[in-house]
Amino acid sequence: MSLSRWLMAEPELRGHARVSTGAAGSAPGHMGDGLELVNVVLANSIALGSLITAVAAWRGSRPRPPQVRLERDGVVVTLRDSSPEQVEQILRMWNATAAPAPVASDGDSE
Repeated sequence: MSLSRWLMAEPELRGHARVSTGAAGSAPGHMGDGLELVNVVLANSIALGSLITAVAAWRGSRPRPPQVRLERDGVVVTLRDSSPEQVEQILRMWNATAAPAPVASDGDSE
């Protein structure tokens, strides 16, 4: 997957993000529908801007840039262009809706 390779090679994310991949909604051995899933876990919130910028740059490097769906804490946005303004808009929206992280979690969601 080119997006996951792009993110793993991004110097600003190195050491601050864990990237894993998988095909969304397909069984093992099934080629799938072209929808790929990249899961990124960030070590800190400072890396969030670097992640969105890297995804926008990857998208802009594609001959036919795909829409990219981003989700954080249940808030979903679709990256349709690679402009710095859209990156800033996503960061503002996520920062406005982000709840403080709990100190400890037992895995139950309420």
